[in-house]
Amino acid sequence: MRHALLCDELDDIIRSYDYGIVPGSATVFVKDEVNNMGRLDLTLLEGVMIVVEVSEKGYKVASCSPLSNATVAITTSKTVQRNLEIMFDTMDNLLMAVSPIFCQRFQQALYDKLESVHKTNIPSSTQEPTLDLDQTISQQVLEELQNWMH
Repeated sequence: MRHALLCDELDDIIRSYDYGIVPGSATVFVKDEVNNMGRLDLTLLEGVMIVVEVSEKGYKVASCSPLSNATVAITTSKTVQRNLEIMFDTMDNLLMAVSPIFCQRFQQALYDKLESVHKTNIPSSTQEPTLDLDQTISQQVLEELQNWMH
């Protein structure tokens, strides 16, 4: 990954994930041109700050720190610790592996986009009532669709 691509990727992460992390919490603190890698920290909605390393190999959590003694922060911190140093092919996959709230919000955002596309492709006079997400798209289908997208 060239430096310009790395910088674009880091900038994209800072702008694109506020719906599923603490808004405005993603901050790049390393842009290493020699090793072509970057590091950023961000705060999960469960109250855990993570440091993510981005390189041509992928994305990995380098460290984590719960920001409180709340049960959700401690539980999520343990989940993050089990995923330390594991390389993920996308930032989405990394965040879904470590943050249940991010996973829920990602799925909801995906569902909203699919529903929006569906509504724009059906003439308004023939639109059928939409069914609940749980009835129309199973968890497995969403995961397969997400994997296909990345």
